Amino acid sequence: MPPTDLLLVRDLVPDFLARAERSGPPWTSRYLAGHPDVVRALRRDGGWSDAAGVAAALDGLRGRATELAARAETVRALLPGGVAAVADALGWSGDGGPVECVVLVGRNQANGWAGELNGRYALFLAVEQLGPPEDLDLLVRHEAAHVVHDRGAAIRDWPEYGVANALFTEGLATQVTAELDPGRPDEEYLWFGRPGHRQWLDECRRRWPEILRRVRADFDATDVEHHAPYFLMRDSPLADGLPKRCGYLVGLTVVRHLRRHHSLRDLVTWPLPRVREELTAALPD
Repeated sequence: MPPTDLLLVRDLVPDFLARAERSGPPWTSRYLAGHPDVVRALRRDGGWSDAAGVAAALDGLRGRATELAARAETVRALLPGGVAAVADALGWSGDGGPVECVVLVGRNQANGWAGELNGRYALFLAVEQLGPPEDLDLLVRHEAAHVVHDRGAAIRDWPEYGVANALFTEGLATQVTAELDPGRPDEEYLWFGRPGHRQWLDECRRRWPEILRRVRADFDATDVEHHAPYFLMRDSPLADGLPKRCGYLVGLTVVRHLRRHHSLRDLVTWPLPRVREELTAALPD
């Protein structure tokens, strides 16, 4: 299947820029109202439910029109190759239709994520937070790996805040980027190329026994309070000083352990019971 058939891009940035040129408070609501399915997806975590906060965040980005347009163009150029590389690595031929990617102006909170849109996983990229092109490839491939993983194992039905399944999904997506772009230090794969995280990696390794003990204790948890210390940037009362997002490193380490005996194409098809069984056996090692 040609790479162009693997990808469907919805670029909301031109609409944002066209609306932003007009004065008056209603412009933000008109930008969002033109894409109701995307707005519904963004509101699931509550971050887009505060209309005044959304309007203020979007209004603050109006002066970056030239930069945002250039970033959107860069994203559109990188997406076909990135998605095609992930599809090849995971053995996905396009079953279920193309990967849908929504390129948008967000709230200056996150650069990219995978989430449900119209009943299946899609890739979202917020241009105001994106890094340089050489690092953007890591982000595109990581999030595209989640979408392709969903096509093979329906991970959208797994617990949203399950510690066990997040270890596997994030570890697998990170390993895909590492195999497609070998030779970088681990912190670049884990932070999508953003500089300054070597100290974070060293801290995780220094506290490795403690982190593994905590992960094993919280392995069955499916609530956001136990999930947050390992996978989110937000402060959590249960973190107790753990390095933020340390679960990504645990997940990558476990998946690398599993890769000794299984291909990426095998791993991406495992149902959740198999994932839990394999991780339970691998974590003590």
